[in-house]
Amino acid sequence: MSRRAGLVWATALLSLALVPRAQADINPWVASNLYNPEKWDTAGPYTATPWLHPPTRTPGQGWGVFSGNWRTTDSLTGSWGGARDTLAEEGVQMVVAHFGQYVANPVGGERQGSAWKGSLGASAFFDLQRLAGWDRAYFTTSFSYRTPGDNLSADDIGNKFWVQLNAGNDGDSAQLVHLAFGKELFGNTSELVLGRIIAGEDFATLQQACTSLNVGICGNPIAGAQSITFPSYPSATWGGRFKVKPGDRWYAQTGTYLVYPDLFNTGNNGVEFGAPSGSGVLALGEVGYLAGKDGGATGLPGQYKVGGYYDTERLTDFDSGKSKRGTWGVYGMAQQMLYSENDRYSEGLSSFLALSYAPPDVNAMQFMAAGGLSYQGLVPNRPEDSLSLIGAYGLFSDDLSGQDGETLLELNYRAQIAPWIYVQPDMQYIIDPDGRSDIDDALVLGFALGVVF
Repeated sequence: MSRRAGLVWATALLSLALVPRAQADINPWVASNLYNPEKWDTAGPYTATPWLHPPTRTPGQGWGVFSGNWRTTDSLTGSWGGARDTLAEEGVQMVVAHFGQYVANPVGGERQGSAWKGSLGASAFFDLQRLAGWDRAYFTTSFSYRTPGDNLSADDIGNKFWVQLNAGNDGDSAQLVHLAFGKELFGNTSELVLGRIIAGEDFATLQQACTSLNVGICGNPIAGAQSITFPSYPSATWGGRFKVKPGDRWYAQTGTYLVYPDLFNTGNNGVEFGAPSGSGVLALGEVGYLAGKDGGATGLPGQYKVGGYYDTERLTDFDSGKSKRGTWGVYGMAQQMLYSENDRYSEGLSSFLALSYAPPDVNAMQFMAAGGLSYQGLVPNRPEDSLSLIGAYGLFSDDLSGQDGETLLELNYRAQIAPWIYVQPDMQYIIDPDGRSDIDDALVLGFALGVVF
């Protein structure tokens, strides 16, 4: 695909007018789309950060599937015979889940192959108001284990937008993720979060983008995430974030995070607590507007946000080959429900769009566009299922010879078999992998499986 054709394709994404709550999660083990602070903790109004809180649970589920409640229980093991309900009343909740992906490229890429990647996550949430009388304060810690296995994109296809989960290498990976403290301030209109946290869970993220199984789209569909050290799950780092949300309609937030080239190395098991050589600070700012139901009003829900960042770590200048400090980037993104079948906005057609730019001197990808359409409840009597069509285009730096743009097309169907388990068949097609015409376009087939324990 030529550079001009790629830009025309990216511009066409603008026609995807911009999605309700996500049907897939940024972190597979935290169902952020179910988050409701009034159901469990004392955080109060939704100024809070979803990943700092557990998903909503229904009490009194016995032992879940083992009590014969497989169609209704929200976790395989239910309420642990009542123990989970008792802990939640005291201010403690635990979540364990497994998320896995199998993918294969029968056509295209540098060679043909297949790969399975699985992720087992465990987290504990503490309501410090209930536990210690600390008004509207909370804490979470989490752990991740990723199974050994090939990375199809890195090992066989050779493309930039990785088509599956990544553990940082082909071996297994066990690591500490969060050690995070949150506190609501100023009459619950603001929130401070400190600790080992992840920039990509708060900034430049769209829940609806995670209808995609592609790592380049789910989470942070921006050029910067493809180029610099942009912390994403499960790679947490020391940082802090302050968010202001004085009303239902808009918010503003800023954050700073320690970043360094070896941040994604899984060999340190997530316990690299120092500042390694080459470290810098990633500073971000974002402003967002919430429409319709997302903004506490009536009407189709939507979210719109713009933001930017500056990274002070040492990077390599592509033109001179010398080390230099600092780069920046900007982004705009939105998700909007377009049509609803009911006044609860739980079924219908939604879309998302993300556009971003980063200077080409030290950023491998200088422009990225991603968008998609998703219909929840399209099949009769399947209100929780969703069908999604996603597209993305990434334009490589002008200073990288032989690389133009990479295009991704994806189609999948998420079948929510029960509240605690889903299966998602997926098909991806990659045009000009790594922006190179000498790598054959690749067809990728696979599926994802998610289980909440």
